[in-house]
Amino acid sequence: MTLTVSDITFGYTKEQYVLRNISLEIETGEIVALLGPSGCGKSTLLHCIVGLLTPDSGSIAVDGERVNKMKPSDRGIGIMMQDQPLYEHMTVEQNIAFPLRAQGHTEHIHDVLDRLELTAVAKQKVSRCSGGERRRVAFGRAIAKKPSVLLLDEPFTSVQGELQKIIQDVVSSFGAATLLVTHNHKTADIGRVIDLEHL
Repeated sequence: MTLTVSDITFGYTKEQYVLRNISLEIETGEIVALLGPSGCGKSTLLHCIVGLLTPDSGSIAVDGERVNKMKPSDRGIGIMMQDQPLYEHMTVEQNIAFPLRAQGHTEHIHDVLDRLELTAVAKQKVSRCSGGERRRVAFGRAIAKKPSVLLLDEPFTSVQGELQKIIQDVVSSFGAATLLVTHNHKTADIGRVIDLEHL
């Protein structure tokens, strides 16, 4: 599935525009790393794409279908936030399966656990997990529904090499169009690099 963002503009107030006429396209199975300093609007763009914020103008399309007016749950988009909230009282497995609770189709969760090297701690409470394990749980939540589009907000905050290889393997096998945002030039080499300030 292709993600197409066309002329997205967003401002928290009329005097405070964070995004102005942002356009980009990401093909199926491609990883694009959007680079920019803190406060330049990277996370805001992700929130517009997934539907947590409504752009003032512009279009967001998944495989040619405009999704601006769709609910976040209907867009086929998975997101891993920078400070992903996890359910501390739940196990690793329960956290990853949580997005599927209404559908009841959790058969492939064991495959996700295996891919993320979390099978050994699947029954462990998230509150007892290491920082690296918590980031992988958050990533697992983002891919639980096998989304067509995957959005990642500073995913390598504390686990650069460990998670980077896993993300590349998952994106390759799922074929998701993936947009990763970061301020770290070293992290950006995971895919095609775009500087947000030059869009």
